[in-house]
Amino acid sequence: MTPAVSPAIHIRRYEHPADYASLRLCFIELQRWERQFEPSLPDPEQVADDYLADMLSRCEATSGHVLLAQCAGAIVGFVCLMTKVPRELDDSLEPYAYISDLVVASDHRERGVGHRLVAEAETLARAAGIRRLKVGVLVANKQTHRFYHGRGFRDYTVQLIKNL
Repeated sequence: MTPAVSPAIHIRRYEHPADYASLRLCFIELQRWERQFEPSLPDPEQVADDYLADMLSRCEATSGHVLLAQCAGAIVGFVCLMTKVPRELDDSLEPYAYISDLVVASDHRERGVGHRLVAEAETLARAAGIRRLKVGVLVANKQTHRFYHGRGFRDYTVQLIKNL
């Protein structure tokens, strides 16, 4: 079931460089959230600029989109959709879209913001003729698993890791 959505939330495209500082703050919040599940992740402040430069570059290379959720003039979340990701050699023959990042500020969660961001990403992927959408989730992040399962995603693959 989709949570009630505040009518004050507006979804729009990222505008560089005007929105960069807000995008960076959202990324840092996402990484801090994920570090509780995987403490080996790097300090968000140290990697934010390099990560975002790479994310934006990959997004552009795949005809992708960065969408922002805005409430009362403030950015409260974003989704990065890589629209036409080249197929993997051991996977389906068709390209797919990939959600590389999705974050909603903690004080705006459970209000439908994430649902709206993903719905808009799905719309853009369909408009580009893409028929499969993938996303990666940390195994220990059960809340995010539930969120994506509730949006119709299914488990596809699990990557295993061993510390040496």
